[in-house]
Amino acid sequence: MERFTDLLFLAQVALLFGILSWWLSPGRHPGRAMLAMTLWVALLGFFSLEGYFANFKSLPPRILPALLIPLIAGLLFLRSGGVGELLARTPFQWPIYLQSFRILMEVILWLLYLQHRAPVIMTFEGRNVDILVGLTAIPVGYLCFVRRAWSPRVAFWWNVVAILILLNVVVHAQLSTASPFRVFITEPPLTFIGYWPYILLPGFLVPLAWLGHAASLIQLRRSRA
Repeated sequence: MERFTDLLFLAQVALLFGILSWWLSPGRHPGRAMLAMTLWVALLGFFSLEGYFANFKSLPPRILPALLIPLIAGLLFLRSGGVGELLARTPFQWPIYLQSFRILMEVILWLLYLQHRAPVIMTFEGRNVDILVGLTAIPVGYLCFVRRAWSPRVAFWWNVVAILILLNVVVHAQLSTASPFRVFITEPPLTFIGYWPYILLPGFLVPLAWLGHAASLIQLRRSRA
């Protein structure tokens, strides 16, 4: 069962990687962007297998660069001219639909909890309500931009709330690790994110979710300009 969960997680990452590759293919220098992402995933794999991220007691926390580097790089990338042209051609519902991947991610976290590899606080049985974002992504995108039954302002506020929900998850994760900042004493302790393949959760999937919201908000702002 543990092997199945790990393969399910890797399959999700591979699928999202493929979606990004397809979306970037009409833009400027798509090969460079995909090469950068591939190298980043390879670096995460190398350092996690070497045990670098498993040291949760170091200051500053070693897990933070895994989250912040792709997030900052992605935000700078979204501000580039080539990506601006891509966003202008991208249907508004697509970045919102993308967030539905969080349904499967929450199921995977729940499976990790059942396998005693993740604490309950990180699941929908604990303090993680991120599955609500995944469940509402397709209805919000469809009703706002396909059926046009709802105002685009619904999508705007949905993005804002979803960003805050994800921030709540990240903060609870940081405060549950065996670090000097630990607040929540969980059993098991939150350590699985420091190992392969789950380093890709803070190092790829969380930044991807936030960048998807950023892309949607950029589209909505430009549509009102």
